[in-house]
Amino acid sequence: MKHTVTRVPVRVSYDADLDRLHVCEFGTVAEERMADQCPPLTDQLRLFLRHRGGPVIGFEITDLAALDADTAELDLWGEPRFTAPTLGVRNASVAEIALRARTTFSGRPSADVAAEERGHAAEDPESAELAYREALEAGALRAHLGLASALSAQGHYADAYDHARIFTELAPRNSWAWAWLGRACVELGAREEARRALRRAITLERAGSYCTPARELLRSL
Repeated sequence: MKHTVTRVPVRVSYDADLDRLHVCEFGTVAEERMADQCPPLTDQLRLFLRHRGGPVIGFEITDLAALDADTAELDLWGEPRFTAPTLGVRNASVAEIALRARTTFSGRPSADVAAEERGHAAEDPESAELAYREALEAGALRAHLGLASALSAQGHYADAYDHARIFTELAPRNSWAWAWLGRACVELGAREEARRALRRAITLERAGSYCTPARELLRSL
């Protein structure tokens, strides 16, 4: 392993529907990293880097149930190693964390994923807000983005602005973070800040981030 590894304890998140395990240091949003921060090691495993070149701050395993650490292309029992308090392991390898996660979750989603799923499925913005707040309290920092959407739908643009702004700091290369920040600024009458945020969203889209309505919003200003 040529990258240095984080000494910060990691958060563990499991999506049962996708059988996908996310492990990443507390305070980060691993899912929002671009390709140069998520180098694949095998078809099932990729690393999360704080920035291009390292350090390693976590990893993702897809199709967790099918992972065979003993016959994998790489030695998953060695480096890198992490401390995962929620799983009760210290200085644990990828293989050790994967095995402990299988028995801990046993086919059910982690609390943060379950709450986010309720937010996505909610039929009204008030219910979505409640679910996203539960997800955030369970450690899913991406729920800031869901809250920005749910709060905007209720006309609570100042609160939506706060959550979108926080998410731009957590995931500065996520175009949706800047698009929601721009939308909140438009509604709050902060037109110059809105333009800056929307232009940033468009720049990130061109760099490979998500497609957003930023162009349409910018043209309306």
